[in-house]
Amino acid sequence: MELLVPTVSDVIFKYTWPIPNYKRTISKKSSIDSPSFDVNVNGLHSTWTLSIRFWKNPDGKRMINPVVLCLNMLNCTVDEAEQAKIRFQFAVFNADVKHWEYCHVSRTILELKSYTDIISLGYRDLSIVDRHLKQNGEVVLMVKIQIIQYDSEKHNLSQDMARLLKHPYGADTKLICGDLTSTEIPVHSSVLAARSNVLAGMIKESEGTDGKSDTQKEISRSNNYPFSLDLLDLSKDVTEELLRYIYSDHVDNLDNFAPQLLSLAERFSLQGLKELCERNLIETITPENIASRLLVADEFDCYALKRASLAYCEENITVLNKSLAWKMMEQVNPELFNEICEAGIGSSRSSNMDDSELNPTTCTQN
Repeated sequence: MELLVPTVSDVIFKYTWPIPNYKRTISKKSSIDSPSFDVNVNGLHSTWTLSIRFWKNPDGKRMINPVVLCLNMLNCTVDEAEQAKIRFQFAVFNADVKHWEYCHVSRTILELKSYTDIISLGYRDLSIVDRHLKQNGEVVLMVKIQIIQYDSEKHNLSQDMARLLKHPYGADTKLICGDLTSTEIPVHSSVLAARSNVLAGMIKESEGTDGKSDTQKEISRSNNYPFSLDLLDLSKDVTEELLRYIYSDHVDNLDNFAPQLLSLAERFSLQGLKELCERNLIETITPENIASRLLVADEFDCYALKRASLAYCEENITVLNKSLAWKMMEQVNPELFNEICEAGIGSSRSSNMDDSELNPTTCTQN
């Protein structure tokens, strides 16, 4: 078990499962189970396994591809019952290019209590093909598990900073966001300035009354805030997630806001946030969003995201959707479009089509 990423309220664990002589193993066994492994975090002690099961075809014969990869909790011990969100993601190692191919992230809500019954939390169909086989015939599978516990009162710097944002004692800056429905959020100039030199410059410019807009002047006079920060182009939801990261190094809704937050990470020079967003975008690549991922990677110089996206294209040619994003890419970024074509994507060097023809298509190199 390897500890990956500590966050404010949760930890991510990674377990790898090497299966020697994979083809011979699945041909002889009706089911395969990994060794058990333990996850211990915040007073929660649990034991888990991965397992492989097989579908049957209409004739009742066992199918060996795709297999069904399952995540199972064997037992759990907690001091008292509590609700938790379990977030997990399967992957299989590509032996040809030596990187992990990730499945979609899955989530479930579980009432955690002490028990010894086996609980299957989820499964994923997984195709194991030649590129996954090492020279010795071994296949390596992996799962990442994140247990997010609710209503757990913790006292560390990140948690205390998050509470400071929620109850802004000593705030000296009024942040204005939300465009037409402007929202005012009290924040601390010292925290924002310490985290971002860009925000530090914006706050410094607001010092005094010179250079302030009429709205900013009025806010300063009525609320005794010496500084104001105008981010009217940002929605309230995105601004709250941005501030949550600035104060606590944590984002609650990264799955929903990663593209927007990546743009803000670049805008405000928040390298840590950029890395969080890039990792999330890599983990959530699908045939439907791969073109958008490539455009984002190119725009914000996300080299890891670009490499992962190109590799995904090469490995999933037959399931890619030729969507409007591909059409937009050809028009706004022809160099990127040509680079993808040269990598073997695109049945032609043109994505021109009627919107009604947006269907999955196979792609070959010109």
